Amino acid sequence: MWVNDLRGEAIKDENLRELRIKRDFLTKDYLLRLNKDLCNGCGVCFDICPHEAITKLPSTVYDGHLIEKPSIDIDKDVCVMCGECAVLCPLNALHMEVNGKEIATIVENEAFPVLVKEIIILKEKCAPDCEFRCQNECPTEAIKVLQRLSENGETYEIDDVKIDESLCFYCRRCEFACNKKAILVKKPFMGSINVNLNACPQGCTVCSEICPTYAIQIKEGKPTINEKVCIFCSACEKVCPKQAIEMTRDWVFHTDIQAAAWLTALKKLTSPKTVAKELRIKSGKRRADVVRSREVSINSTSNPPACFRAEEFLKILANCKK
Repeated sequence: MWVNDLRGEAIKDENLRELRIKRDFLTKDYLLRLNKDLCNGCGVCFDICPHEAITKLPSTVYDGHLIEKPSIDIDKDVCVMCGECAVLCPLNALHMEVNGKEIATIVENEAFPVLVKEIIILKEKCAPDCEFRCQNECPTEAIKVLQRLSENGETYEIDDVKIDESLCFYCRRCEFACNKKAILVKKPFMGSINVNLNACPQGCTVCSEICPTYAIQIKEGKPTINEKVCIFCSACEKVCPKQAIEMTRDWVFHTDIQAAAWLTALKKLTSPKTVAKELRIKSGKRRADVVRSREVSINSTSNPPACFRAEEFLKILANCKK
């Protein structure tokens, strides 16, 4: 009881659309939120949770169709509010706040990076004859195109394009749909998906129904995957009743950091090969930084190196002898 009082009592509140875990300390208030509408039970949070506070709830499949998507539950008494799950959730379904500011505790403590994901709108290229393809293609309605009357009052022009990044999957559907090349999207995950078509039962559509970005389409009774708009959440792999799908994450784009917590999570999220590659890149970067710092130190010093002074002295001595 005394330990719980010291840590702050965890309060769990849940309804059909949201799960909230709140823990108040003396100096900080922590809040973890799960948007059930966005969550598709992909299990990334379950895979990387360092304290196994997350439970996967299975899907319901009948006759090759998804009746109920998988989901997750969080044990409020086990969760330490580190926020790793919120950082790595590929669907932005998990959010963490510290004192009302959206940031994960582990990021605040500089033990975890922030994923590099970005969407840029080049508004000067936007034109109303695009038919608002970006807005129509967005799977979560995260894009809203605003219009205004032109100066002559006869036609409309695009006033602004609003992005709700809390809903954005960074799947690039908007980028590929835009015929004006006015959208640039940076996805945080890079990977690949392989499907054993021979194992796919005829008429099964579960993988396409669970895919949050419509990257999987059923054609002639078999799934086809557009990896360009796949966010590599792995939901299709985990929900497939015949284990016919294999998804791998090859790289995660993130801010620069090297910490044991991150390397452990990265290994779970990708593979030991990816971790080794990241360590090699960081090691090479450190060596390059050391070399650059030495060059700057030599070039910026007010006193030339001893060898340089000796050469100058010998030149002066030679001139004197002449």
